[in-house]
Amino acid sequence: MRKDTFRRAAVALVTAAGLSVVTLSGTAQARQGAPYIGYGKTNNPHAVWCVQHQLNYAFAHNWTARPWHGQIGEDNKFGPQTDEAIRFFQNVMDGPNHVDGIVGPNTGYELLWYGDPGYGYDGEVSKAGYCNEYLPSVV
Repeated sequence: MRKDTFRRAAVALVTAAGLSVVTLSGTAQARQGAPYIGYGKTNNPHAVWCVQHQLNYAFAHNWTARPWHGQIGEDNKFGPQTDEAIRFFQNVMDGPNHVDGIVGPNTGYELLWYGDPGYGYDGEVSKAGYCNEYLPSVV
């Protein structure tokens, strides 16, 4: 329980730091041309694949996999498996009060940061990969 509290505090601190940098340098908004992803949204197949791929990477390589979550299909289609994996990720990253199954700016940022650095952020937001164009983000 103590580890979980520390983990959430660390994520909140990193997110807050990222948001304060954005606030100082301009407006914090979703990446232009990158709509939210989820049920009821117009889901671009490339964006859905990015969500699926970044989730799989995060589950396999980062502490977000604790408690463990299995890999999901990377089929470019938004369905129950992808929705459940997003909700699991949101619960681990932000706690149960922030779970909605929608990839908006905060979840998109976390996926770009904790997912595959070759497709997201490679150690720096300025080194953004392929999925940066498809996932909404706070930066």
